[in-house]
Amino acid sequence: MVDSMFTTAFREIVSGVIAMRKEAGLTQRQLAAAVGREHNYIARIETGQRRVDLVELVQLCRACNIDPEHQILEITRKILSLLPRKRPVTSAGRPPIAKKKR
Repeated sequence: MVDSMFTTAFREIVSGVIAMRKEAGLTQRQLAAAVGREHNYIARIETGQRRVDLVELVQLCRACNIDPEHQILEITRKILSLLPRKRPVTSAGRPPIAKKKR
């Protein structure tokens, strides 16, 4: 499995964090302080050295005065457009067998 931190989809999350921080007019240090984290916390997220989970993303949105629900929905839409569609898998771990037409 590919490490998600190095995918285009993960970069969409990072891009979202960068965009909302800049829109709020905050420096990385200011945003880190606003969420009660160490000064390099945001820099590590923005450079892809640190993952950001959903709870942290909500905190970052709130610190930037951005609606978390809207921001997460926008990021999710972008990620879904990048991911390949998967075929359904049965409980046995295999794609379902197509029934022959008669």
